[in-house]
Amino acid sequence: MKYSKLNLSKPESLERAKTRDQGSIITLTTDFGTQDYFSGSMKGVLLSQAPDARIIDITHEISHHDIVSGAFVVKETYKNFPQKTIHLVVVDPGVGTDRRKLIVVKAGQFFVAPDNGVLTYLYEEEGSRSFEVRETDTLQFRRSPTFAGRDHFSPIAALLANGRLPEELGREITDVRCIRELYPERLGHDLAGKIVYFDHFGNAITNLSGAVLENEADFKVQLKRHLFMGIKENYAEGKKGSGNMIINSSGHLEIFVPYESAKKTLSLNLLDDLLIPHFFRN
Repeated sequence: MKYSKLNLSKPESLERAKTRDQGSIITLTTDFGTQDYFSGSMKGVLLSQAPDARIIDITHEISHHDIVSGAFVVKETYKNFPQKTIHLVVVDPGVGTDRRKLIVVKAGQFFVAPDNGVLTYLYEEEGSRSFEVRETDTLQFRRSPTFAGRDHFSPIAALLANGRLPEELGREITDVRCIRELYPERLGHDLAGKIVYFDHFGNAITNLSGAVLENEADFKVQLKRHLFMGIKENYAEGKKGSGNMIINSSGHLEIFVPYESAKKTLSLNLLDDLLIPHFFRN
């Protein structure tokens, strides 16, 4: 996986209103699963330090260490929440290392996560601000080589829920880590994309937007040994046993096989390349 440093232009000034509100919303997105005590311990810390918080589980079933899928879940989730929501995202294969702890502000919402690319889509367009949280005389973290979700990131989220501002907890930075391969790319006259998420049904969701494709009714998509043509209006229109394309309800180009898993049936993998030849005319 390739990382790059992304320099962000400075957007409009951050709203100075305090985040403290009756029952601040804190969402949880992790790869911890539900078998262990991890997510429960994080909730305990949040409720101990921010007792009025309303905690919402987005998912704890991100595949282990799968930053790419975690980034997509964040992207598709936050748009449905009100301003001042705090999104706590812990997909953290670098736990215990010196990777930075972030607060990112986007669309009036707050994101607490490691600086490992899991917030990549927040940087795709202007309008975000990023802060690195460090220890100070008034902010101390317990040593935690294996469970920063509980010991570092949950306390940060609780402070936000209690009305602390990002500027009070860290310094603003612009060199956040960004997984650039999650963005579509123009290659000459071709449009290149990738599979960036598999849902529970095995449908393959790509990083190509229906808004970009809507005026190109006759395009073809090359994916591994497969060639796809024609956009279906719904899953029922798809040819059984074969791969089909649809613009899903989130506006992404999606590959599906009716009543089957496209991932298994077509032998697809996360970050597989797809190509639309001759998409650009000039």
